[in-house]
Amino acid sequence: MNVFQIVCAIISIILNCVLTLLILKKSPPKLGAYKYLMIYIALFEGYYSIWDLITEPIVHSYKAAFVVLRDFNGSVFDREISFILICVYCGLFGFSLAIFGVHFIYRYGAVNKTFMDKFLPGNRVYILFLIPMWYFTWWGVLCYIYFHFSPTTDAYMEETIESHFAIPINDSSYICVYYQPTGADGQPHPDPKIFFAIGCMWYMVISSMFCVFYFGIRCYCQISNTISQTSTTSTSLKNLQSQLFNALVVQTIIPVVLMYIPIGILFFFPMVIWELPFTTSFVGYTIALYPAIDPLPNMIIIRFYRQAIIDFVLMILGRKKASNQFNSINLVEVAPIS
Repeated sequence: MNVFQIVCAIISIILNCVLTLLILKKSPPKLGAYKYLMIYIALFEGYYSIWDLITEPIVHSYKAAFVVLRDFNGSVFDREISFILICVYCGLFGFSLAIFGVHFIYRYGAVNKTFMDKFLPGNRVYILFLIPMWYFTWWGVLCYIYFHFSPTTDAYMEETIESHFAIPINDSSYICVYYQPTGADGQPHPDPKIFFAIGCMWYMVISSMFCVFYFGIRCYCQISNTISQTSTTSTSLKNLQSQLFNALVVQTIIPVVLMYIPIGILFFFPMVIWELPFTTSFVGYTIALYPAIDPLPNMIIIRFYRQAIIDFVLMILGRKKASNQFNSINLVEVAPIS
């Protein structure tokens, strides 16, 4: 694992622990189920980074294939156990995609009471928490069944893995998406099983993107309507609605830039046997960076958390006494911010 991935993982663990503490200690009493969704996301991202440190994944593409590999030389885990670790790591990626969609579904429900009452009334809202677990299981099982290393993939990937990373093929464990294995005639032939598995993964990616953009746009329209219809309301409410818009934009850009675009590149170009030299480092870096910066919009934009951080810093500097007091706020006003 390179220094960049290690630094990102450490930052992610620290920031998500801080965010979890802020949610527990500084959230308004009426935050409702959204408080638990925020904790759920923060704990997941911290766990994702811990698993990243354990697995030490390397993403690499080569002609008609790409791999997520692990050097298990000197590790307590053998090649097969290392393969399972990688499958779990990849499953967590599927979990993260589902989290994006779930987050935006809830955010829209928080600003549209009719939608919330119709589709997510009462305890039904907690069904949203189960969707990421399903995506995690689905993605991980697909990797385990269809992308297991084999003598064929060892022969195909041996030279490129050893030349790029100086890792002997027998010291590496990996999942391999080999779209078009070379046949007896020396020509590449599409593997239907691989395309089926990738098709399932594309479904998960696209469904996540649909939820982000569809509910994100609807949430933006709802917020805009609220702002336009609140000419007689308080300045604080208008400022809060502006915060909703700013957070919405930032938290849409993060998954698009760091997750959707990289995974799209990684999936597509080996499929058409088009090798991009930068893919190897680019995808690994963006996936490692995502959990490290995703907590920041919550910590910076949500006023309660931002003020708590400022108060803590001032207290450390000896300029302000610690305070556990905060103002209450209406659920409909707070819940969509993150």
